Parts: sequence; structure tokens; C-alpha cells
Amino acid sequence: MKVDYIVVGLGLAGLAFIEELIHARKSFIVFEDDSQTSSLVASGVYNPVILKRFTPVWNAEKQLEIALPFYKKIEERLQLKVDVKFTTRKVFKSIEDQNNWFEASDRPMLSKFMNSDIIHEKINGVIADFGFGEVHQTGRIDTEKLVSSYRNYLNEKAQIIFEKFKYD
Repeated sequence: MKVDYIVVGLGLAGLAFIEELIHARKSFIVFEDDSQTSSLVASGVYNPVILKRFTPVWNAEKQLEIALPFYKKIEERLQLKVDVKFTTRKVFKSIEDQNNWFEASDRPMLSKFMNSDIIHEKINGVIADFGFGEVHQTGRIDTEKLVSSYRNYLNEKAQIIFEKFKYD
């Protein structure tokens, strides 16, 4: 069998590379031996705001513009849901925390992600005397489901070999 590319390993990086190969109409075969599992145990959480200091994640807007349609395209092809969107909340510990939140949420790079209102809601088991701040455009990619389903997809197309790649 002759192919344009041999891909060794089917984690998130291998999967992203394969998507580029498909887009470029290149042939490939994947060797997967389950020796690397970091993509399977990754939490998959995406959040455009670093909550410790209320600062933007590097290039967050651009990263989301690329990543979310990428995962949506895979969801459509595989007919499954892996992108679970949710709102992230930050518990305020003090008035100073609230003030820092207000200041950060006024910054142009953060205002599209941070709700400037303080949320006062009682949640059983959570101490939030000073309320919560909400971060939007957050969620989680179910990486285990994604990689597992993608393996099945490639297996059905006879584009994956489940054995260790011998470099020599």
C-alpha cells in the first residue's frame, strides 16, 4: 500500500493533522498502539480567561475562532456531540475580588468573555458570600469520546493499523 503520509499515534495532535490531510486530499495510514494516553485523559476544558489574575488567555479569541468550528466539523462528520458548552463561574472571596473583576471586565480583550454583573445565587455546598463572576464562551471537549470515535471512523475506512510503528 502506498500513501502520502504515515501518521504515528492518534491523539489530539494526530487527529488534527489527519483533518488537514483530509482537507488537502492526501492519503494516509495511522499506526496506533495505545502507548500514549495523554489525549484520552485530558480534561478538554477551554476557557478564554485566566481566573487567578483576571487576564486573557494568549490569543483566546483567535484560538476559539479556529478550534470551535474544527470540533463542530468533526461532530458533524462523526454524528456525535463532543463539545459541551457551559458557563464558568468564579467565586469571589472579597470585595477586592469583585473590584478586580469589574476592572478586568471593562478591558476590551476581556469584556466579550466576562459578565460584569455579580451573580448572587445560593448553591448548596458552595460558600460564595461575595457572589460569582461568570465567564462565557467556555466549555469542554470530551477528548476520550472524540479520540475513541475517530479511531472507529478510521477503522471503518481501513485507515488505521493497531500496532506499534517500527521506525527501522
